[in-house]
Formats: sequence, structure tokens, C-alpha cells
Amino acid sequence: MLSMKKTGFVSVLGMSLVLTACGGDDTGGDNDDGVTTLHFWGGVPAENGPQEVVDEWNENNPDVQVEYSRYVNDDEGNMRVNTALQTGESIDILKSHSPNHLEQRVDSDFLLDLADYAGEFDIEGSVGPAAERWKMNDTYYAVPTNTNALFIMLNEDALEENGLEVPETWTWEEVAEYANELGSDFPYGYAIDHDTIHGIIQNALIDDGFVDENGESNLDHPNVREGLALYYDMMHEDGVMPVLSEQVATNMQPEQMFIDGEVGMYQAGAWRLRMLNDLDEYPRDFNVAFAPYPHFEGQSMPAHHVEDAMSIVAETDHPEEAWEFIEWYANEGMIHLAPGGRVPASEDGPAEEARELIVEGAEDTYNLDSLNSVYEIENTEMIVDPPYQVLDNITQELEMFFLGNNDLDTTIERMVNFHNDYLERNR
Repeated sequence: MLSMKKTGFVSVLGMSLVLTACGGDDTGGDNDDGVTTLHFWGGVPAENGPQEVVDEWNENNPDVQVEYSRYVNDDEGNMRVNTALQTGESIDILKSHSPNHLEQRVDSDFLLDLADYAGEFDIEGSVGPAAERWKMNDTYYAVPTNTNALFIMLNEDALEENGLEVPETWTWEEVAEYANELGSDFPYGYAIDHDTIHGIIQNALIDDGFVDENGESNLDHPNVREGLALYYDMMHEDGVMPVLSEQVATNMQPEQMFIDGEVGMYQAGAWRLRMLNDLDEYPRDFNVAFAPYPHFEGQSMPAHHVEDAMSIVAETDHPEEAWEFIEWYANEGMIHLAPGGRVPASEDGPAEEARELIVEGAEDTYNLDSLNSVYEIENTEMIVDPPYQVLDNITQELEMFFLGNNDLDTTIERMVNFHNDYLERNR
């Protein structure tokens, strides 16, 4: 019998989504020849590594075969995944790409508690404290498998021309200074993907968290105000950062603009290295250096995220086999995704080999010392994630603020009020 949570979920999305969900009609399980088939869903295109992963596994495990299906990792794609889980479509292993999506699936009882299957595999011991970002209800329903390095890409040639060093650590104020220095050489000194705009708030609360010691919203923290004001000034006063409304309206692609020499610094992560490595498809005439994610004055430096979290779906008939594949994937199979910018998060995975594969073929166009320094940065703290409902509200309010529809005081007040209401409802 469906729970109320799940029934409501289906009624909102509509059964039409079931017909378009990215999976087949195969019910999986054991075939007539005794072969077990596991259905593995993830958001990475098959040709970017997952197909090589399952091909290697299948060659070495004739009795347990894995089939990979790709879903589009956006809001619509994740809704379709959840609908498929609700309606019992055949999924044994699922990769979630954000803690918020995992939280929804845990709340809906779609996934198994891995404590019952992991055995000697210590998730936190293997991945490190960064794994706690994926901990739900004091346990793990997923193993994060990918170290998603966060950094700022810099046009190293432009830095040298302006007498600027590649930062080993830096503050947001220094980012603004660099952006203004480079603004005379580029249409924009600095750019980010518009859907990561909320990251400045997560960074601002890295040490103090989203909830203060009194159990109230911390979204009125001075760092939040400072960060939003800095971004606003870079957009509207200095003109060294794309205005959010223009970026969204024109579907501006900052990663392409960086490659084309129209942006001096681009905040991104390891997933963008796949583009920068493809010099035939995306030619560029400059070298790229890397600086770590900035921090607020006196605050901790942000740690890299660990992502691509692998779960066992609750309805599977083969949880033990699913876990065996997940453990192998985390420690060995991940190497096939390295050319796309993914580095194994497990301490038993070939992280050094993966980092070499990330830049293979374009090594001479990178400042490799800075890239290695970014990956090996220490004494960091994880960026905190608010509940997905709160994050959605933050995103909406920031759009209104950077569009100029609300001032800073109103924006902060509205975010705090929503957050406090959420906290009150969930005490």
C-alpha cells in the first residue's frame, strides 16, 4: 500500500511522467539462464564513462550483469526518477547528484539503509568527513563516489600581463579586486553559472551554519549581507560580473565565454575540465590556472564536495549484489569517469591516476601545480546545505534581489522569515 507521502507525490507529478521516465519495461531480476540483471540509473551520459564501467564489470561478472540508464540531471529529470521509483519501475542502483534529491528519496522510503549491507566498508573512514554531507537520519543511504573539486579557473596569460599571482588562498574581497583588475581586458572579469548563485550564502555560513544557537535562522548573518552586496556591486556597480537577469534571459554560457576569452575568471568545478581538455572542439589560445574556492575574512576555506552518491533502491530483489557493484564502483570502476573530470572519493580509489587522466592530452595548457594544489588543499570545512525547500526559497529571493526588484534588507528579511517558518513547522 502506498504511503501518503508517496501517493501525494504521484498525484502532483501526474502519471504522464511515468510514460516518459528514462527506463525500460524490463522487470529485471533473474533470467532463465540464472543471470542476475541489475538496473543502474545515473545522470552522467553513458559515453562519458558509465558504459565503460558496466562493460568492465559485466566482463568480469558473468552471473551479475548491470545495465545502465541515463536520466537528465535537472529538475524535470529528477522528478521523473522519483516517479519511476514510486511506481515500481525496475531500478536497483541509483546515483543521486545532490543531497537535496537524496533527502527527498530518503523521506519517501525509496532507498535502503546501507548500514545493513556495507559490512567492513566504512563510508566516513573511506571518504572522509566530507561524506557527512550525505548523511541522513544519522545513517547513510548512499555512498558518495566522486571528489568534485571546486575552484576558480583563471586566464593565466591575463594574470601575468596584469602582474597578478595565482592565489593559493584568497577572500571574496580579493576576488572582487582581481575581477576589477581583469575587467579592462575582458567583457567580464568574473562569472559563475547562474544556477549556482546561492553558493555565496552557503560559503558565508560555513562556520556558523544555517541555524544559530537559539534555533533561529542565520540567514541574517553579516557574511550573508557582505556576500550578496559584493555580488550586487560586481554586477551593477563595477560591471565586472554578468547581471543575473541578462545571464538568464540570454542563456549566457560562462564556460564557453571563458574559453572564448570573454571572461577572465570562471567559478566552476572539475566537471568543466572535460570541455577545456577538448581543444579540437573548444580551442583556446591561453593557459589555465586554478585557484581554490574563496572564503570570507576570518572564516574557514571551503572543502571540495563529494558527490555522485550511490544507493540501493528499496524495491530491489538483489540488494547484496547491488552493494557489491557499488563497492567495486567506488574503489575501482570510477577510474573510467576520470576523463570527464571525476576523481574517486574513496581512499582506496586511484585518485592520482584519475587526476592525470583528467588533463591527458592538454597538459601543456594548464598550470598543473595550481591544479594539484587545489585538489590537495587542507584545513577546510564542508559547505553546508540547507533543506531543499529553504534552498528553493533562497534561490527565488536572490533572483528578485539581483534583478533589482527587492533591496538587500527586504531580501534578507524574506529569507529569514521563510526559514524561521520552516524551522517552526519541523521542530
